[in-house]
Amino acid sequence: MADKNYAFYIHGAEEQMCSGYLYKSPPENQFKTQKSWKRRFFVLLKYSNSTCQLKYYKNEEMKKPLGDIDLTKITLMFLNPEMDKKWNWIQTHFRCSPSCVMFIRVPERDFFFIGENSWEMDKWFTALFDILNNRPHRLLDPKTFGLNRHIMELPQSENEEKVEWDHNELPSHVTHDPIYVSPEKFKSNQN
Repeated sequence: MADKNYAFYIHGAEEQMCSGYLYKSPPENQFKTQKSWKRRFFVLLKYSNSTCQLKYYKNEEMKKPLGDIDLTKITLMFLNPEMDKKWNWIQTHFRCSPSCVMFIRVPERDFFFIGENSWEMDKWFTALFDILNNRPHRLLDPKTFGLNRHIMELPQSENEEKVEWDHNELPSHVTHDPIYVSPEKFKSNQN
């Protein structure tokens, strides 16, 4: 685990939001071989222009990033992926609690991350959730495809009149909306 008093300054980053070791799932075609799951040192960085990056390294020395996950492309993120079809395999091979596992989906692939304990995964989820919830989101609809708009802005109709819709429900013309499920909200929706 990274020392909490140690600050990393990487390529112009102003602030390190979170860091530590996590097991990262491999691509789909290698998913069911335990050796293909790698323990990597992850760093969530915030830059001066308010952009953030999630990079991963072989270890804490952070000589060269092995890769990164584009936070702007995350469409689904949640803890406790017990309902996922791959959960049984993860549980059988890693013998971890569901609260130690986080799921992230980007268009290119799905990621599972396994932490040492539930506290660590809560820390990662909270840091990512705060970043993702406070950024402009792209709503994809046929009339405005490609335009950036903050998630709280209501979409405009063809007549330029405001379209009323509940923020908890998407209008029928929206084909995609990022979903970040906080554990508290998820539990309250289950009841």
